[in-house]
Parts: sequence; C-alpha cells; structure tokens
Amino acid sequence: MDEHPRYRMWKDRLDDERQAEAIRLARAKARELSRAEWQAAWLSYKTRMAGNKSLPLPAWWNLFGWVRWLLRLHAPGRHG
Repeated sequence: MDEHPRYRMWKDRLDDERQAEAIRLARAKARELSRAEWQAAWLSYKTRMAGNKSLPLPAWWNLFGWVRWLLRLHAPGRHG
C-alpha cells in the first residue's frame, strides 16, 4: 500500500527542516571555529606586542627617522 499524500508531504517537510538545521549547525560550528582562530591570533598579537616596547617616535624634525619609522626599517629583524 502506498503512503498517503499528506504523510509524504509532512515527511518531506520534516526532512527538509532537518537538513536545513544540519546546514545551520555546520555553519555555526565553522563560524565558531573561525572566531576561536581569530581570538587566538588576537591574543598572540597582544602578548607579542606587550613584550615589544618599540623605539620612541622620532623627533618632528628628523625626516630620515620618520621615513625609517614609516617603512618599519627600525623593526626587529629588519636591516637598514
């Protein structure tokens, strides 16, 4: 005996809702993972910057110093 048309309609709707819910949960999980990665990167950046007391800004008249600062030539690991 075949299924009743209304039963099939409601079963299809339930299946669609379950599939949509699974997709929403997968997206939420991916979003939460991305947020956790960004948070870890931000905390890593903050801890690195907390220990990095960079050189003070050059005096206003020191053009070469400002060029070096703007180009980040003073940064650790850079030569110049």
